[in-house]
Amino acid sequence: MLKPSVFQKLRPRVARLPGAKKLYDAFRLLFRPTYHEDGLLTVHNADFLQDPLFQQAYAAALRQQPGVKIQWRAHVTQWAGHCARRLRGDFVECGVNRAFLSTSVMAYIDFKSMSDRKFYLFDTFSGLVPELVTPEDKAAYRNEYPDCYEFVRRSFKNYSNVVIVRGSVPDTLSQVDIHKVAYLSIDMNCAKPEQEALRYFWPKMESGGIIVLDDYCFSGHESQKRVADEFADSVGAKVLSLPTGQGLILKS
Repeated sequence: MLKPSVFQKLRPRVARLPGAKKLYDAFRLLFRPTYHEDGLLTVHNADFLQDPLFQQAYAAALRQQPGVKIQWRAHVTQWAGHCARRLRGDFVECGVNRAFLSTSVMAYIDFKSMSDRKFYLFDTFSGLVPELVTPEDKAAYRNEYPDCYEFVRRSFKNYSNVVIVRGSVPDTLSQVDIHKVAYLSIDMNCAKPEQEALRYFWPKMESGGIIVLDDYCFSGHESQKRVADEFADSVGAKVLSLPTGQGLILKS
């Protein structure tokens, strides 16, 4: 395997040859990627992986669900949480499972110390509700979700500002009195509840608030992308597609 210094020396020479730059970049992508995980292969800068705060937060998430390899997706949610902490409003996650991403965000911004707001976790904590799953959703629904409610409840027993809401969306949304939202994460693997969550929380989103759509660009999740696009158009917003497979909506 070539050393990075060799790559640096070769690049100016190779760039002068017709078509060779593409070959060089492809070669580097294969043998010297900076990131190769979760469907994303790149040679772009990934220095965030060396950030001690990122590493600490990701390690906390791994304690919730060992073996998960979605570091760049976690980086995106950490960034969104960092931005949202400067706003008024609570944090909300719809689609929690074992709370991998929410734990990563909380650890990254030290949410436990933020006594002026709450982090609401909405989920059945036992998988999808069959009545809400369409044939398109079934194509994307490849995983089984064992009941994890007690595990999540124990995980946050020392967090006075974390509220666990068990049940299906949209039925549980109105059960909690949430006035303002700064951060919203949606990951329910099912179009209908994601559509309802967007409709319910949009009027509550603070200006500058961020919505993270975890499945937005993933193959097999086209129904979720479609309802997100339709909703965004209806409120004059646009979804930013990310190479991680996620989508972002900013409330202006």
